[in-house]
Amino acid sequence: MQGKDSAQDLSKLSIEDNFGHRFFIAPHRHTKTLYLVRHGEGYHNLHGEPSLGGDRANYKSEKYFDAHLTPKGWAQCRALKKHLDQAVTHDGCEHVMDRIELVVVSPLMRALETAVGSLGGDDKSCDPPVSRLDSALMLSRTAIEGVRPAHAAIGTRNEGIHEQPGRKSLKFLACELCREHVGENPCDRRRRTSEYAAAFPGVDFSEITDEEDTAWGTMIETNDQMCERAHRFMEWVMRRPETHIAVVTHSAFMAAMLREFGATDQLGCHERVKQETHRWPNNCEMRPVVVIDPSGGGGLDPMFFPGGRTGLDDFDEAENV
Repeated sequence: MQGKDSAQDLSKLSIEDNFGHRFFIAPHRHTKTLYLVRHGEGYHNLHGEPSLGGDRANYKSEKYFDAHLTPKGWAQCRALKKHLDQAVTHDGCEHVMDRIELVVVSPLMRALETAVGSLGGDDKSCDPPVSRLDSALMLSRTAIEGVRPAHAAIGTRNEGIHEQPGRKSLKFLACELCREHVGENPCDRRRRTSEYAAAFPGVDFSEITDEEDTAWGTMIETNDQMCERAHRFMEWVMRRPETHIAVVTHSAFMAAMLREFGATDQLGCHERVKQETHRWPNNCEMRPVVVIDPSGGGGLDPMFFPGGRTGLDDFDEAENV
């Protein structure tokens, strides 16, 4: 799932190159695999990012309040979805999407659209009936010139790639802790929770307790404050039962997480690992990372077996000769 210039090239290093570097082993139950995704291109990016021909002053414009994805942003989502539908493990036996147990998403429009567009099901020919609204992650919408393109409804992703009896549809859960930097840009101010819930009936908004955005406009988050929020988010993630979690978020928050928890000199990380970890994310980039919690915040590991006398407690030797 990585490009040619990524850390897979580290395998070419000789034993001498790696001599003396550090490994870190921890029980599997104290780890999570996160698939960090930055949202696709939004109208605020298109008109505010100098590298795209925009003017940074436009980030202050109310016109881009809680910006939608551009047509290019939706295309980026489709490209990521195609990649995930085709991505398999190294032995070719398992689809990556069959591993992901939960999608956590920032409650801002561009992140929600990216989550359902890249990790959700297929487009639907029409909206579902009222009695089955939860069968759609997103309802259809008409175009508003310069604000949003038209888009069909998007269905839930059932049973991953391969059908697995008893497995429920992939859950999408909104979490305010992974929203973008809280400041003065209208693009980072969210809508009422009820408005999102109506547009995204298949997304769970139960973790968001405030109908209104009570954070935006009250502060300009410092780097230390955003890193503190990243700590709270990671603690929340580590308490969850899922092991493989996709997190659809924003560039500034993702960068803060990677600065705070990513490869450092103290861990003895190779310079190329640090560069790969701390690089600013592209629109709709997915970056898989492994999180280790040395404080012991993990849950039960179904793969663990105690052995010894305890391992025989539920074992009938007479039935297993």
